[in-house]
Amino acid sequence: MSASEIGYRVVRHGDKAPKDGTLWRTEAESRSRVAAGDRPALQEVLFCLRAYLVDGIRVSRWDDLGDPITREMVRDEIRDHRATLTVAGDVIEPDHPLRNTERGVRNQVQATCAALRALLPRQRGKQGQLDIGRGLSKNEVVRLAHKLHFGFQLTLAQTADLLNQAGYMWDGVQGEQDFNKQIVHRLLQDACWDDDAPRTVDGERIRTSGRSHQVLQEIEVMAVYGPDDERDHLTRSRDVQNIAKAHDHLFAFSFTPSTPDFGLTDLLHFVTTPAPVRTLYVADSSLFPSELDRLVAYRWVEHFGVQVLEAGKSVKSTVEGSRQERVLREVIKTFAALRMHDSHTVIETTRSIDHARAVAKRLRSQAGYSYEEIARHLRLEAIPTRKRSGDWGRSAVMDLVSGDAAS
Repeated sequence: MSASEIGYRVVRHGDKAPKDGTLWRTEAESRSRVAAGDRPALQEVLFCLRAYLVDGIRVSRWDDLGDPITREMVRDEIRDHRATLTVAGDVIEPDHPLRNTERGVRNQVQATCAALRALLPRQRGKQGQLDIGRGLSKNEVVRLAHKLHFGFQLTLAQTADLLNQAGYMWDGVQGEQDFNKQIVHRLLQDACWDDDAPRTVDGERIRTSGRSHQVLQEIEVMAVYGPDDERDHLTRSRDVQNIAKAHDHLFAFSFTPSTPDFGLTDLLHFVTTPAPVRTLYVADSSLFPSELDRLVAYRWVEHFGVQVLEAGKSVKSTVEGSRQERVLREVIKTFAALRMHDSHTVIETTRSIDHARAVAKRLRSQAGYSYEEIARHLRLEAIPTRKRSGDWGRSAVMDLVSGDAAS
């Protein structure tokens, strides 16, 4: 590995070859200077924890984990999933103070993560919205296999082996049995006819705030969060629609704290879907369990391009530029990205072999780079080879440019 790259080792206890793990992730060293919400390889590593594919993460240096907020967010995910963090060969205890991290930042990150998990628990049992977690259903396993094969670019055999290592089982006609590449292939082929078929999303889109992923953006729809009351349904519906019309919206959805399927959690999930919600109207700040929950909820919907009105007035989650605002923004962006990883196959086109070939051909034809210089450029970008092991060299680039992608 060159000095310009970061290596994340994600391993399972008892791996046969821990130095040659299937889920080795690399990213350009420049990525260490940005927050976790903008680091695709780190997001993939954290997803591996959330999907119970691995038990631990290894990095070579503290600096590989990035800034203090990113470090604390990584440690919070590791603690939540009872995994281990190893830095430069040393296992870091769950409550060990992380280097160059203020206690205030640590406490804010932990509190914000706890609030997000309470307000936005991982989805269970909703058609089309199942998160990948423990493989509790066939659809969940199929979507995990799809993510490993197409998102992580593992072979069918590697995908089957990893599912077996992680304890996922295939319930076939002869009862529970291990996966193999034929079973994985058949599952992925059959999945295209399923209502809950695997969904894909481009990695760059999930790292972009706003409504770029939404449809019908031109329709002005409002979500109204008001108190529980004893008004009949028609009266309440009329009042909610009047609020929408007063603010130049065509229609409003009504949410209250105790309404089944239309509570606060459902509201926060709702704005992440293709539903064309442009504004959240909150009747009163006292509807939230705590001030932190209020700030997290507002910052969450703002991340998805939804403006917030509280009692008819526009509000901001916190003072711009404050440390609390920075923690909220970075943790929420990362949490939103991880939720997309939970429920979608994220395609990172900038790390694909096709992208590597396009870069190599462009440098060769336009800039006149030598094969050695192109190899160095691909290493600097941390674009993996086809085998996802070893570094780019002269011969590998020659094969890439000539169309032989077996490098």
